[in-house]
Amino acid sequence: MKRSKALEKAVAELLALKKIPFVRFQYYCYKCKTALPSKKGWPDYFCWLLQPDGSYQELAIECKTGKGRLTKEQREVKEYMEKSGVKYIELRDNLDLLLEELG
Repeated sequence: MKRSKALEKAVAELLALKKIPFVRFQYYCYKCKTALPSKKGWPDYFCWLLQPDGSYQELAIECKTGKGRLTKEQREVKEYMEKSGVKYIELRDNLDLLLEELG
């Protein structure tokens, strides 16, 4: 399994284990019979973290491995989300930052 797919799988497993509602941004390509990334620039995952006051904080998660960097479209989406109050994190080869966010 490629490192990027392994990281994405680990994120999904951790969120499910912690019972955190999330969506995976992808669509199904019927022609090639596989799931493909969603619209250019969107993060890999979007989830809702329950806050102490009962509200939810939206969290966007982008998985990168090695020297992977955000594309122009990803930087634009990140900026838009952050201006809208969405927390946006980039995971680099591990779950450390996500674990920190989850407390």
